[in-house]
Amino acid sequence: MKNLLLTLVTLSVLLFIGCQENSITDPIQDTGLQKSDNPSILSGTIALESMLQDPHPVMNSYYIINGEIQYQHSLKFLDPIPPNLQYMVSLDLSVSANFTYLCTVSAPGTDIVSVGTISTSTNDNFYVSEEGIYFLEKTFLILGRDDGMVLKCKFLVTTDGLGLNEMWLELGNDTPNND
Repeated sequence: MKNLLLTLVTLSVLLFIGCQENSITDPIQDTGLQKSDNPSILSGTIALESMLQDPHPVMNSYYIINGEIQYQHSLKFLDPIPPNLQYMVSLDLSVSANFTYLCTVSAPGTDIVSVGTISTSTNDNFYVSEEGIYFLEKTFLILGRDDGMVLKCKFLVTTDGLGLNEMWLELGNDTPNND
């Protein structure tokens, strides 16, 4: 009876998550945008709460990520005089997240296992085009794993702030480049 109940709960959670409307083109909204006294510096938090497909060739297995990205977005004017507006963005990211493994085909009672963490900080400086949009792809190593699994995040950076556009898992044995 306990196994049946656990199976039904797992299936209903997966059905609920699978049936939610999820648009790939809409960036994940940041929560807690905090403006400082300086209008060119923004800081905030982006929640990392999602179910990600397992990059291993295993059917019906997922990783659940829970955590957050704290950021500070600083806009620096290199040439503020029109018609050649030029901006440089300094972006500080601090990522803290936990991963659990969810497999719907495993034996009951062994289907949710903690598998790793991310705890890192990065700093990037880059130029933003005249349109004020820059796509930044970052790679974060998942600690506690021996297969080199990494979390890839694509951020949409504008002159007004930061948004998480997409995230996924990849396998590899290379050290992430955090580009």
